[in-house]
Amino acid sequence: MGGANTTLANAVVSAPASASATYAALTRQQWADYVRNFVPIENSLIKYATDTTLPGQEMAKASENVGMAFDAAQGSTQRKLAGMGVSLSGDEQAAQSKAYGLSRSLADVGAQNLARNATVARQQSVIGNPTADFSQQAAQAGI
Repeated sequence: MGGANTTLANAVVSAPASASATYAALTRQQWADYVRNFVPIENSLIKYATDTTLPGQEMAKASENVGMAFDAAQGSTQRKLAGMGVSLSGDEQAAQSKAYGLSRSLADVGAQNLARNATVARQQSVIGNPTADFSQQAAQAGI
């Protein structure tokens, strides 16, 4: 801000006492400030809002996070069973594996859908087209 005022003050002091010259200098300085300060931010928002690969990237991150969470949970279960000196029979292991796989798949698909929808909603809101609030869906999904 100080630079703009100094430049304007210099333009006012060095310019003839013409009001139109002073106004022109002020307008040029404001435009230069806008281009320097706001155009880069606008360009990054435009890039974000129009990036068609972003929902897929967010879906991949969500899937990876679900996988890590389920791997940690499965490891924890195995450590708890081993700590108690319990081992599962073949049928119990098959049932646990099936339940684990189904839960993991459901959580993975849900997280990917939510990530995609939330990302698209954020992109749409950046360009001035607000969509449904996905925080309620996230709360319902337990995320």
